[in-house]
Amino acid sequence: MNLKKFLSLMLSTCMVFFGGSVEAAKKLLPPLPTAEFEQMDYAPLYPTYSWEPLPMTQFYQVRVVKLDTPRDTVVRELINSEGLNRVTDWTPFTGAGEYYWQVRVIDGNKHPLSDWSERKFFTVRMPVNIAVLGDSISHGGASYIPAGQLSCQWQTYCDLPIKNLARSGDTTQNMLDRFDNDVLPFRPKVLLIMAGVNDIRTGLTSEAVIKNLETLRDKCLTNEIMPVFCTLTSMNPEIIARRGIYLTDEDWREAREKINLWIMQTPYHVDTAAALTDDKGYLRTELTPDGLHPALRGKKIIGETIADYIRNNLPRLP
Repeated sequence: MNLKKFLSLMLSTCMVFFGGSVEAAKKLLPPLPTAEFEQMDYAPLYPTYSWEPLPMTQFYQVRVVKLDTPRDTVVRELINSEGLNRVTDWTPFTGAGEYYWQVRVIDGNKHPLSDWSERKFFTVRMPVNIAVLGDSISHGGASYIPAGQLSCQWQTYCDLPIKNLARSGDTTQNMLDRFDNDVLPFRPKVLLIMAGVNDIRTGLTSEAVIKNLETLRDKCLTNEIMPVFCTLTSMNPEIIARRGIYLTDEDWREAREKINLWIMQTPYHVDTAAALTDDKGYLRTELTPDGLHPALRGKKIIGETIADYIRNNLPRLP
């Protein structure tokens, strides 16, 4: 940014910050979108829109427009709720079509303080060959980087196209509840299931988790989908505690081991957790900033492990 634009931006933001109106101050520059859906094989079912926040601004509005209609239709309007630089769309995109999204700065009364940003496009396609049903580890959620950026998703490091049907915060019961609505429209031939971490960290028994996984398996088979279970990644309670958070269930490691033993006995499974786990059974310190989510190096391991498994065990998939 040159000096003239920088001074103009600072003047505008100062006037708005100290109570000036849009008319009294020159409009702010539009935010720069940072989500990278256009570079992904498939757009996520629950996209996280992100952008570079402007100095001394607080509120942002996102709109999503569907293109393949008689008249371009605004299908989403969202206000940032997760921070200055992101918002996740918790309404799934289960309708095929072409879309674009934009973001702009607004004030506390939802009045625009900038023009809309450039259009950023994504496409929802169906059917798909391979999809993943999971929680934030697959969705891409993390406090340090928005889920819509490539480096936050293990799918980036898996050189096979995988549709991301994961949703941050999900338990195995949540995945069961949304299976028909979120999975079946895409008719995947293979469904990777990476589920259970949120269950065991909040105290659900291994028996209850396994029962839910069995039901997920049965729903897949009923709909001619091959279920491939991924072992539960571990956690690092020492790092979690440094953040002032404590795991609800002290027996989570035992529960995790029982669930992973069940997974390893299913016909199709991939051990995504082994290379991420230290000799204490914890998520390796150098692979996680928060004790729960594998960071870039960890997600690279997950993505490459899954790609190797699919190639070696499911070679007929294109």
